[in-house]
Amino acid sequence: MSFIDRIRATGLSQSEGALSCAVAILSQDGELSDLERRLIGLFRDQFSPLSDLDETAFKTALERAERFVTENNLMNSANIPAYVRTHLAPLMTQPTHRAELYRYAYALAMADLTIDEGEQVVLDALLQTFALTAQTRQAAEADVLREFYTLHHAIAATALGLIVVTADGRVEQDELDHVREARALLAPIGHLDDLQFSLVFDMALNVHDRFLLDSDNRQAFLQNIVSTMLNTRELSLQAFEYASAIATADGDISQAELDTLKALLDTLNIHDSDGEAIFDRYMVRVRTIDGKPR
Repeated sequence: MSFIDRIRATGLSQSEGALSCAVAILSQDGELSDLERRLIGLFRDQFSPLSDLDETAFKTALERAERFVTENNLMNSANIPAYVRTHLAPLMTQPTHRAELYRYAYALAMADLTIDEGEQVVLDALLQTFALTAQTRQAAEADVLREFYTLHHAIAATALGLIVVTADGRVEQDELDHVREARALLAPIGHLDDLQFSLVFDMALNVHDRFLLDSDNRQAFLQNIVSTMLNTRELSLQAFEYASAIATADGDISQAELDTLKALLDTLNIHDSDGEAIFDRYMVRVRTIDGKPR
């Protein structure tokens, strides 16, 4: 297919096509958020042609990609396979670009630390239509997990703080402030400056609000994400100290927060004097439990 025929077939440039895929994968759970638009830009070096665009050109291409996704109802996963075959395949003729687009889509999907059903539909369509080998897929995913290792661990750590804050169903601004102020206790977020932590906090809040309002999901997150990413003895103890510091910062602790700390001890397999010492050290700050004197 000639260049002119490809343009007629898709109506998108190659960069716009890549961005339409980015928008589509992040739109499977609903309307694209400002944070997700920011991530599309921050992760764009995963698809090398996007790195050549200046900010004005990138913004224009993204706006066109968003219109295309909306007009073609690509928020509906049932439309994704045909979209990849008809609109993306003619644009992504080089094996390198096909592998890069899969890597870009996977990186965006993993921004919330998990691949949901709609996102998997997009990834599967790319794999099948682009005829990517298992080796290519595994290499792309390994590259993403390696490159974003620090970010993913920081999101998990911050989400843990948010779980503690929201355990009792009440959220006060000073409690959210403690998530930031206590971050020096936990290595994955302790080294972040305020600007870096602001992005991580927004991403963790997105994870929390999408997945962690349900108690079963919260427990699964502790077991499957937190325990996996904070999986050394040192990080486990740091995580428990971070959670304890947040739960007791205002001098009151709720029974729900105590239950969360207990669940965290079990999840992180902390059943010795070190965990007890951390708990005792922070409980000294507590004057009331659920507002009642201890």
